[in-house]
Amino acid sequence: MAGGLGETGAGEIRSEWDTGDMTQALGDPSSLLDQLRDALSTADFDAFGSLLADDVRWGPPDVPAPPCRRREHVLAWYRRAHDAGASAEVTETLVVDDQIVVGLRVRGLPGATPSEGEVERWQVFTVRDGQIADIVGFPDRREALDRARGAPSAEPEAPRWASPHSTLVDGETELRLPEPSDAVVLHEYAMQAGGLEGVWLPLAEGADLDECADTVADWLAGWQGRPSFQGAAFAIVVAESDRIIGQVGLGDREDGVVELVYGVAPDQRGRGHASRATRLVARWLVDEGLAREVELRIDADAIASQHVARNAGFAQVGTVPQFVPGTGESFEDLRYVWQGEQ
Repeated sequence: MAGGLGETGAGEIRSEWDTGDMTQALGDPSSLLDQLRDALSTADFDAFGSLLADDVRWGPPDVPAPPCRRREHVLAWYRRAHDAGASAEVTETLVVDDQIVVGLRVRGLPGATPSEGEVERWQVFTVRDGQIADIVGFPDRREALDRARGAPSAEPEAPRWASPHSTLVDGETELRLPEPSDAVVLHEYAMQAGGLEGVWLPLAEGADLDECADTVADWLAGWQGRPSFQGAAFAIVVAESDRIIGQVGLGDREDGVVELVYGVAPDQRGRGHASRATRLVARWLVDEGLAREVELRIDADAIASQHVARNAGFAQVGTVPQFVPGTGESFEDLRYVWQGEQ
């Protein structure tokens, strides 16, 4: 489907279609363009929300489990950024087939220092049946345009993590790679009252089975070198039952430092699973030459987590600053580093 591009104002670009009914057949993204620009420019979240499909997804490109997978998730993210002091100016717009590319000049981005000033960001909005069904963010204009024009995705990177050659097990605690069937168990926890207490999974209470399957797929994508929002993670299972009861995520902090992020289901806590699991992963990372240092970052008030760290062979070696983009809050976590086998 061909369409020429033309300047229509200062910094603004729209497409000119060969025939007048082309965009109608695609769900009429051009009809949403002015509404979308006005909603983003004025931070009118009611108007923005009226343009979104109920199951709209927002996040980085190609990740199986983006951080926002419903209208209320997307609106909450935009509101948190606004409340934290961020503002956006629309610098250009472009319609390509069923997608709208929006260039933004963002000021007061959460986490940015005053000296960093403003940044350029691009978002690609996919329109289906007259509503925005998908939003993908890019730091680079060319990447956003390639996405809208259907250019092939980049080849997957070489996997950062090589899966273990043998089972990681300590007593009744066993670690394995996630499996698609784990989604059923995650969904059971998501539907239980208090089943996700402690935020041990990157899921919201009441998450449906598809969202749980996306989370498992996202973990596996991290192992495979494909785009992943959460990154690679191990499933913690009770030996001989193979039922997932927790997870240990791997975060590459560069320079040979790997951060572990773990969670255990509420009904399985207090049994030593977290300590055994983090010790198993730390030992594997060091023994396989995948890390020279393994760390945990723990809230100063999280006494139980500090107890887990010490039992697993980690020792506190200072603090590390943290920032929460959604709230604009800054704080310091305690930094624990694995000391090896004692």
